[in-house]
Amino acid sequence: MNLDEITRLLRELLLGFNVHERFIDELADILRSSGIERSFFSKLAFCLRFLSLYGAQAVRHEEFESLGGGLFSMHVDGKGYNVRILYGFLRDQSPALLLAFFKRSGKGKTDYQSHIGPAASRLERMNNCYVG
Repeated sequence: MNLDEITRLLRELLLGFNVHERFIDELADILRSSGIERSFFSKLAFCLRFLSLYGAQAVRHEEFESLGGGLFSMHVDGKGYNVRILYGFLRDQSPALLLAFFKRSGKGKTDYQSHIGPAASRLERMNNCYVG
C-alpha cells in the first residue's frame, strides 16, 4: 500500500474523531512499507469503536491504559507490529487522538517519557482551540 492509500484510509477511519493535525502523518509514516496495513487497520477499527462507545471507561479493556495527567494509551498490536496511540479528552469528553509511535520490541514496559510531553502539549492546544 502506498502512502496516499494509507493516508486516505486513515482519514476515512478517523472521520468523526478529534485528531491532532500531525497524527495522521505520524501513523502513515509508521505504516508506510510495513506490510501490516490490513491487519493494523482491522485492529485500529476495533479499538476506535471501543473508545467511541466507552470513552474514558475504555481503560477497563486490556488494549487501553491510563498514563495519568489526562493522557491514555491505546495499544494497537498484532503479529509484526506494536503501535501506541496516545489520546486524551476534550472539554466535552470526546476523545482526541494526539500522537502515534511504534513500540520497540522487548519485555520491559513501554517507555512513554519522550512521548508524554508532546502529547500533553497537543491536548492543551486542542482544548484551547476547542469550540464546543
